[in-house]
Amino acid sequence: MSGMGLDSNNRSSMDLKDDSTLAFLASFAKKHREDIQPQFRHGVGIIYEIENADLSFERIRNYEQEKLLSVTGSRSYSACPRCKSLLLSLRLSCPDCKKLSLARSEIMIHYGCEYSGPVEEFVSQKDSEYVCPKCSKQMKRVGIEYGRPGIGFKCQDCGRVFQYPLVNAVCHNGHELKVDEIDLQHFPVYRINDEIRNFAEVAEYFASIQQALAGKGLEAQVLCKIRGGSGVIHIIPLVVRAGKTQVIVDFILDESGFDAKILQKILRGADLSKYVMLLFVPEGLVGRLAPIVNPEKIKLVPLSGNKKKDPAAVAEEVIKAAG
Repeated sequence: MSGMGLDSNNRSSMDLKDDSTLAFLASFAKKHREDIQPQFRHGVGIIYEIENADLSFERIRNYEQEKLLSVTGSRSYSACPRCKSLLLSLRLSCPDCKKLSLARSEIMIHYGCEYSGPVEEFVSQKDSEYVCPKCSKQMKRVGIEYGRPGIGFKCQDCGRVFQYPLVNAVCHNGHELKVDEIDLQHFPVYRINDEIRNFAEVAEYFASIQQALAGKGLEAQVLCKIRGGSGVIHIIPLVVRAGKTQVIVDFILDESGFDAKILQKILRGADLSKYVMLLFVPEGLVGRLAPIVNPEKIKLVPLSGNKKKDPAAVAEEVIKAAG
């Protein structure tokens, strides 16, 4: 599907250039139901991955401002309060001498002499029997003669054994931080808006109409953005240029929420007064709509049941609408 503008000289048509933004988002929406989460990439910063493409935060914010995406939440990242770097690493050090030369191991304690150290220091004589490296006494009964409190650390410089090291963070630019000094930066979680998501379900159908129109020598664009007279940007399923006339092809495929849908289409038609709208609606509703729409600007085409009209038939209706 093309994302190129139909008429580079028509300022109401927004040229999407090579990123094919709307088709790009619709393709993602068709395959994925989950939200779009921010991710941190080393050397790049925060990105949003869509269709295997890494989009910068600035670019995704533009999509939000254009009402293509909506915010559903946020995700926080640890940041340096001085330089705002998001690339932080933890630094574990000895609480006594503050040196960084630590060994991590399971800790054992001999209750008799109160010596504690890595379990590897306690030489095993038999299964479940150990010898204390400090006093050389045998230890047989866990919980009585010795204990194993879990994972801990031993400082290779001062010899101190402890369970909880001093934890600091260091940013990519070398700023050292205490844990309570770390800043938090929040980045939005996004969802593709419902209009594009709904289009994704029938994208192949519109592409078939585009092909049928191309076979008749008409230039058509599937899923494009057009700025109306009010300045509002409208997302249009199909725009066709036939001579000097540009036709908007739109659909209402079912009667659910019909009043709101038709009001939206009427307002859209008024805002895009330079275009003729070809609106496909359920057959039973044509009679209700005919008295309230301008037949010169909005041409109603009945649909039989909930079935989509044959793409070749839609192409013929477009030619008629273009007059």
